[in-house]
Amino acid sequence: MSPARRSAPTVLRLLGWLPVLLLLCPPAARGDCSHPPDVPNAQPTLGELTSFPKQTTVTYKCDEGFVKVPGKPDSVVCLENDKWSEVAEFCNRSCDVPPRLPFASLQNPYRNQNYFPAGSTVEYECRMGYRRDRSLSGTLTCLQNFTWSKPDEFCKKKACPTPGEIPNGHVKIQTDILFGAAISFSCNTGYTLVGSSFSYCSLEGENVKWTDPLPECKEIACPSPPAIANGIILEQHDTYIYRQSITYKCEKGFTLVGGNSIHCTVKDGQGEWSGPPPECKDSSQISKVTPAVQKPTTVDVTATEAPSTPQKTSAVNVTATQNLAVPSTTTRFHTTSTSKGAVIIASGCTCITLTVWLMMLVTIG
Repeated sequence: MSPARRSAPTVLRLLGWLPVLLLLCPPAARGDCSHPPDVPNAQPTLGELTSFPKQTTVTYKCDEGFVKVPGKPDSVVCLENDKWSEVAEFCNRSCDVPPRLPFASLQNPYRNQNYFPAGSTVEYECRMGYRRDRSLSGTLTCLQNFTWSKPDEFCKKKACPTPGEIPNGHVKIQTDILFGAAISFSCNTGYTLVGSSFSYCSLEGENVKWTDPLPECKEIACPSPPAIANGIILEQHDTYIYRQSITYKCEKGFTLVGGNSIHCTVKDGQGEWSGPPPECKDSSQISKVTPAVQKPTTVDVTATEAPSTPQKTSAVNVTATQNLAVPSTTTRFHTTSTSKGAVIIASGCTCITLTVWLMMLVTIG
């Protein structure tokens, strides 16, 4: 038997397995595209796809740190020839979105852009309330390390007008008078603030101005002074302001008790009098206490020494101060010494015996 005849049964047996082999073949073997091609710096978004029939579209997503280049396609399509369409590299390194500056914003062409390759630049414009400083650059550049260049402060705050002064008050500038600044107002003692106590440098159209005008400082007045019975107020006025005083005077036959004057003062922003007014009392009802005149009480002491020595008189004057409320009188004492050294002091019906040693007497030779 020839070799060809011997192989025929084998071929027939293999053909018998063909339907089974067709069932086991992958979809690509049945006319579908194979797995999507690799794209640099990107990954296909497959979701739940396991087969790729003709006209199937697969989109790619850039890896972290890479950004899609605007205008370049990011997807492939399974064609009729069971091959994928061509796709070029579309993911590239880029700076992040340009920084947000407090004094400037991105110009319109760059606001919706998200791809900034190394070397690209963006331009800013001043925000409301700021003015452009032309001596400084308003452009930022994406550097080779994919970070943005450091911005200059190329927009400066606009300034509000000088606030001026308040009569009898003060204007306090907290920091400056530039856009966003605040100033405060206060009054001198004796005055009250009428109006706002703060004002802010704020936007008005394209310019800046103060939100509130300067307030006023008005004098604080005291209430009408209290009247007193049997007395009057000298040089009376319709109003009395801080530090202004009034003087009281009693009518004839009455005596002023207390201070004759009070003045207008301020407490908790309100005017009030410095104290209560005096009183006018009937002079006849006032008990006057007149100090008594001090009168001296003199004691004359005469001592006689022994006969062998010439006698000499010694006088002692003693002044006694008695209670002021009791009238004082002068009592004169006369003393006579005896040879026994006793001195007798007599005054009316009263006798006082004093023992005086002769050695204590003054001897004048």
